[in-house]
Amino acid sequence: MNKFKQFIYTKRFMVGFMAMFQVWLFFFLSTKLYTVGSTVYALLTIFSILIMLYVLEKDNMNPSYKIIWVIIMAVFPVSGALFYFLYGDTKLTRKQQKLMQQQEDKIHRQMTPNPHIIEKLARLDRGIGKQALFLERNGHAPAYENTAVKYYDMGAAMFRDMLTDLKNAKESIFMQYFIIDDGFMWQSILEILKEKAAAGVDVRLIYDGWGCLINFPEGYEKQLQQWGIKTYIFNNVKFSFHLGDYLMLNHRDHRKITVIDSTIAYTGGINVADEYINVIERFGVWKDTGFRIEGDAAWSLTTTFLNTWEYVTRKKEDYSKFHPRYSMESDGYVQPYYDTPLDRVNLCENSYLSVINNAKDYVYIATPYLIIDNEIITALTIAAQSGVDVRIVVPGIPDKWYVYYVTQSYYRTLLRAGVKIYEYTPGFIHAKMYVSDDIQAIVGGANTDYRSMYLNFENCCSFYAGSLVGQVKKDFEDTFSKSRQVTITDVNKTGFFKRLLQLFLRVLSPMM
Repeated sequence: MNKFKQFIYTKRFMVGFMAMFQVWLFFFLSTKLYTVGSTVYALLTIFSILIMLYVLEKDNMNPSYKIIWVIIMAVFPVSGALFYFLYGDTKLTRKQQKLMQQQEDKIHRQMTPNPHIIEKLARLDRGIGKQALFLERNGHAPAYENTAVKYYDMGAAMFRDMLTDLKNAKESIFMQYFIIDDGFMWQSILEILKEKAAAGVDVRLIYDGWGCLINFPEGYEKQLQQWGIKTYIFNNVKFSFHLGDYLMLNHRDHRKITVIDSTIAYTGGINVADEYINVIERFGVWKDTGFRIEGDAAWSLTTTFLNTWEYVTRKKEDYSKFHPRYSMESDGYVQPYYDTPLDRVNLCENSYLSVINNAKDYVYIATPYLIIDNEIITALTIAAQSGVDVRIVVPGIPDKWYVYYVTQSYYRTLLRAGVKIYEYTPGFIHAKMYVSDDIQAIVGGANTDYRSMYLNFENCCSFYAGSLVGQVKKDFEDTFSKSRQVTITDVNKTGFFKRLLQLFLRVLSPMM
């Protein structure tokens, strides 16, 4: 049953259904209702045009995103408009809007930014100071000192340390993941969670209904609750009479967070599944990155979790019980932040753009999916043409061929501007990270694609100065040495039909 539900929510099914519905509607109106069919179809087309105008009028939507959806609605003038409301727009019921706004107001009240840190960052680099202030004001995301950090260039190393910290938990364990799949990694964690819950530790788990749709049997969360693990599903995929339940399905909880005793936190791109630690092989070597923070900055990840917890449980929480228990010495600055599709600010995209625009010497980017809008294309090309060493690493072995084709469709424009592109030949790189000028790095869960920028709930962390920035740079250099650099000659060898397919898929890229 879960596999069937996953199939009917796939983009392939949706696009196929959209096309067949459009054809059926045309022939039905032409043959069965021939006396009024043309009038009805004309009215439906006018309705679609009005929807197009509505999309073009939206002032909080990226122009590239608008244009692609208008093209889809022009090709499928009736079903395209309906599909936009399911897959392209951010919509909530009034009850959901009210609840989300209350939680945003609450999390804002919990944050007490330190203006002296912003001043220090501005003295370090004016552009970085502005970016940190932007995140603080628009994302309820203070920058912190007094936090120790540790970077992981592969999932297995992070998993080992996480198990140790989970075993040492005394008060609470909070976990929030897009994907949890049954296997060695999950079973190892589960045994600890069961043991800790039985010992009275406050153990809570949130997993995304779509990301885990075929990984667990129906009602698995009830089994976890019987073991004392407080478990809730974000957007459970199920039949509902409430339209709002379906509107939220397009917004995935893409975050990956573990917080232990309110003071130690793990996050990055690593989900809980065996391929992330290379216990099993999927698409060659699976490279992913993450980090551990200990000290003051864990508070931001705690509040991010509690914010989601209040939404899924509909219960109020006393955040004050979960402040970090102690501080740690740090050699740089840490600024965790989260993004939501329900506000009017695209924090993840703007953070990435800020890194590119501020770069003076180099900017290195890793992403599994490169589906970019005009703003990012412009920023990358201007940086490269200005003498900045711009490099992007993408998978050598993709997990989704159609997304890979769209990624490759950008190669020509970027290469001609001087951007260097690398394909990670050992396998699939799932890491999402930026680094520039030995002074700033971003590591987190947000892909450089439309879904992460506009539709998903995400979290990332910006690091300024400190040893972690150098570790991220070194990891990039090691990754480049294992990757194949793409040339314009390679791109010119692309066959005609593949190019045509790439263009078609690029039109559908907002749904990927």
